[in-house]
Amino acid sequence: MGDNRKSKWSTCYSNMSLSNAQKSLGFRFRTFGAQAIPVDHMLAEARGGIEGPEMDSIRKVKEKVYDLILDHLEIEGYPTEADPDFKVANVSDLVHLIINPVLANFKRTTGRKVALLREKKEILSRDGETGGCYEEYVVVDMISVMGENFIFIVEAKRSSLGEAMKQCLLAMKDTRDDNGGGRVYGFVTTGESWRMLRYDGSSFTQTRKIEAIFEGMDQEKEKWMGEYSVIVDCMNAALSDGGIVKNG
Repeated sequence: MGDNRKSKWSTCYSNMSLSNAQKSLGFRFRTFGAQAIPVDHMLAEARGGIEGPEMDSIRKVKEKVYDLILDHLEIEGYPTEADPDFKVANVSDLVHLIINPVLANFKRTTGRKVALLREKKEILSRDGETGGCYEEYVVVDMISVMGENFIFIVEAKRSSLGEAMKQCLLAMKDTRDDNGGGRVYGFVTTGESWRMLRYDGSSFTQTRKIEAIFEGMDQEKEKWMGEYSVIVDCMNAALSDGGIVKNG
C-alpha cells in the first residue's frame, strides 16, 4: 500500500519549536512533568502481566541484560555528561543491548512477529504536517504481509531527557493515530536514566525517572536485579500491551 503523504513538506519533530509541540500535544511540558506516576502503577495498568513460568524467562533476560551492560561499561565507560568522549552513539549502543534480549525472549514466548526497526522507519502524521524523521528505535508488530502496528519508540539523548521527551511524544501521537486505536508506548533515555511513556489516544502518561545503571553495579548484581532491572519489565509490558487494536 502506497503512502501519498509527502514527507518533504513535514516538520521534523526535532525541528519543531517547544510552543508548537505543546500546541500539537495539547498540554504544557511543565504540567505534564508534574503528573508523573510511579513505574509500578504504569506496569499494573498495562495488559498482559507476567506470571508463572514467564517469571523465570524474564529473570534470565534480566541476567543477560546485566552481563551485557557490564561488558559495555567495561569497554565504553560510564555514561556521564562529564566525559566528553561519551557520545550519543554510546548511549544508542547501550539501548540496543537492553532491547535485544527483551525482544528476542518476547518473540520466543509469544510467537508474535515483532520487529525492531533501527533508523529505518519514517514516521508521518496523518495530515503530513509533522514527522518525516527516522526515529532511532521503533518496535512494530508485523500483523500481515503489508501491515504493521507501532508498539513503542525509544528516543535516546546523551544529556537531555527533555529534548528526547518532545520528539518521542510527537512520534507517539502520530504512530497511535496511524495504528487507528489501542495504546502506544515510548521510552526516553540518556543511557543512565529512563522514563516510560504511554498514549491511548486521549491522554499521555509518563513514569517517574527510572535508573537502569549505577556506578559499581559490577559488584552488586542482586541490587541491580532487585531495583534497577525494572526497565526490562517496562519493555516487556510495552510489548504485551502496545499496538493492540481491537476491531468492533
